[in-house]
Formats: sequence, C-alpha cells, structure tokens
Amino acid sequence: MNTLSRQYLPVLHIVLVSLIFAGSVHGPEPPLPIDEYWQEVQKTRALVTSLKGASPEVSHAQLLTAAGRWESITEVVLPDGTLIPVDHSFLVSRLRADPPDLRQLDDLLTALLTAHDTWPQPVFASGDTGALDRILARPEFQWQPEQPSPLAEWWQRLRERFWEFVTRLLPGESIIVQLPLLHRALTALGTLALILVLTYAMRGLLADFVAGTEINLESEAGDGALTAATALKRAQMLSSEGDYRTAVRYLYLSSLLLLEEQGLLRYDRSLTNREYLRSVAHLPQLAAAFHDVVEVFDRVWYGYQPLDEAAYAQYADRVMELRQQK
Repeated sequence: MNTLSRQYLPVLHIVLVSLIFAGSVHGPEPPLPIDEYWQEVQKTRALVTSLKGASPEVSHAQLLTAAGRWESITEVVLPDGTLIPVDHSFLVSRLRADPPDLRQLDDLLTALLTAHDTWPQPVFASGDTGALDRILARPEFQWQPEQPSPLAEWWQRLRERFWEFVTRLLPGESIIVQLPLLHRALTALGTLALILVLTYAMRGLLADFVAGTEINLESEAGDGALTAATALKRAQMLSSEGDYRTAVRYLYLSSLLLLEEQGLLRYDRSLTNREYLRSVAHLPQLAAAFHDVVEVFDRVWYGYQPLDEAAYAQYADRVMELRQQK
C-alpha cells in the first residue's frame, strides 16, 4: 500500500471510532441478584407507561437505552447462589423496534410481573404441562426465528451507538428527544458524514489498487523500440520543458529497462509494480533503492501528487543511485 493510501486509513479509523463507537459498548455484566432483576422489569414497565402519548421518535430514543441495559443482563443469581442464564433477545428486539409497539411491550412486561407475583405457586398441573409439551412438539411449532441480515444488524448497531454517544454529550433530558425534527436532522447528518468518510477512504483504496497495476505504456511513436538510455533521454527532455510528471514516468521506465538489461528482473507489461519489487527482494540494497523509486512513481503518476523542480531533481538523483546498483 503506497504512502498516500496509508494516510487515508487513520482518517477513516478516527472518524468512525468517534462517530460510531464513542463511549463504552454494553457488554455482559456480573450476575444480577434476583430482587434487582425484578426491579429492572418494573423500571422498564414504568418507562413504557410514561411514553404513552409520546411521538415514535421520542419513544424509540428512550427505549434504546433500556434495550442496551437488558442486552447486558445474561445471568441472575438466586439467594442461595444458584446462577440462572437468561435470554432477553426477544425483549431487546421489541425495545429496539422502530417505531416501537408500546402496547405489546406493556403486555409483555406485565406478563413477566404477573408471573413473578404468582411464582413459585404452580399455575398448571403436571398433566397440563405434559399436554402442552406434546402440542409444542408438533411440526407446525418447529420453526427458527428469522435472522436479520448482517448488514441490517450492523446498521442497527451503528444507529444505537451513535445515539448513545449523542445522549452522553447532552446532560439531563436530551433536547433531541423532545424535538423529533432535530432527531431526524442529526440522523441524516450522521449518515451523510459516514458516507463521506467511506467515500474518502474508498478513493484512497482504489488509488492504491490502481498503483499496483502495471505501468501504462500505451505507445507513443517509437515506444516499441524504447531502451533504458532512450527513456532516460526522454525524461531529461520532458523535465527541461517543465513536464515533471511525465518525466517521472520515463525515469521509472528507464529503471525497469536497465534492470532488465542487467538481468536483474524481467520486464513484462502484465506484471505489477509490487511484483517487480518482489522480484528483486533477494537483493536488499537494490530492493531498498528500487522501493523508493516505485513509491514516488506511484504517488506522482497514479496519485497525481504535485511535483516541483526540486522534488523532481531528488527523484532523478534516486534513480541515478538505482542505476549504479549491481
């Protein structure tokens, strides 16, 4: 990967980390005592009740935080120390639904609290549960829940972490929650920023890919009989005219042709610049000098890096050093 492309990757990393993964991400917590577990259920139900009459945007923003909390609870501990694993994936999916179904959430949480109030008293006799087990074993009840696509999951996590980050920036009751239009505007701006960052990074990656392809030698008149000496003369002529970019091309080409004439590599239009570098890797001094020549050529010819007279002179000196290598 050339030097120009390597400059893009830190930009992509910094912006994405600050935009998407800012703050700590919810992870598994220590087992929750059973009493605190039911307090969490009550708090979530109270939150759902308080959101009745609110706009879908307000409700969704408030429920995202609750969803993260429930996702982190994976075990509860009984008074005797027994650990019980719990799976809240369905509850989390309902809390993250956009728009949220507050009625369904209220029914679900109420059912949980009702079950807690009646536990451990058996609701069904063993004969009832046996019949239920036989019914649930029928083929029509054997199904796998539909799994969201990886792209949909990534986008959902992206939105959640973005809004968690924004919420942390604003203390107390977030004004964003109270203003749905601002909520939508920030979502659009965040999406646009992500698209711009990805476009910027892709541009660098594509430039690096192009820099790895073969040198473009679509003929000008006389290119078919080009030698290392004639390529060097053409570079000198072009540089005297101020066309440093094309002069760099011919300097690089003269280097390839010279190394071929010396039997150090095989010039072939189908080979990439990186393959040329690998072909001389067994000659450390030559490889080091040739690597610098290739890097500058890639930046100037494929990356359109500006080049003045002084920079061209430095490149020409480096090519001369390469020509003296054996």
